[in-house]
Amino acid sequence: MASSPKRPAPPPTLVPERPHIVEPAAAAPVEFVSAPEPAPEPVTPPPAVVAEVAKAIETPMIPLQEVHGKARALIEKSLVESRANFAKAKSVANEATSAIEASYGAAKDGVVEFNVKAIEAIKTSADANFELFKSLAGAKSISEFVTLQTEFSRKQFESAYAQAKDLAALARKVADEATAPIKAHVSKTLKIAV
Repeated sequence: MASSPKRPAPPPTLVPERPHIVEPAAAAPVEFVSAPEPAPEPVTPPPAVVAEVAKAIETPMIPLQEVHGKARALIEKSLVESRANFAKAKSVANEATSAIEASYGAAKDGVVEFNVKAIEAIKTSADANFELFKSLAGAKSISEFVTLQTEFSRKQFESAYAQAKDLAALARKVADEATAPIKAHVSKTLKIAV
């Protein structure tokens, strides 16, 4: 700080009411001059840091447009992959739906065929019962009545056994036809997955 010239102190003044007391003169402000601060020592970074900074300065910065281009390409690539995965999932779902529809159609056709066979068996049994009643009405003796009844029971048992066998085979065939599309789809899916 620059120092200003020192002014002389004003003379002491006497206090009129009390002449024996002398009032001190106002003190002049004192300025302190501080010692100059020593200059900081320069810090020298390690050579590895200097080399890295130099390399970073020399390496050209990647333009912002190039970053945008790379980001756009990455987004487009993931979008294409997502669409491909969606299309794949959609086709698998469509195949599964087709397999279920085919299975349902086969089951429906099989149940209709099974019902037709069952109704034919019931009709055959009803016709045989009516024939039995006609025969029994024309029977002339009890022994003929018992013989007709026994013969009818034996034929009905054989017929019912044959019909049950046919219906069981038809039910097995219907079940196989109904599950075939689903089995084929599952085995195809497992082959693709493996």
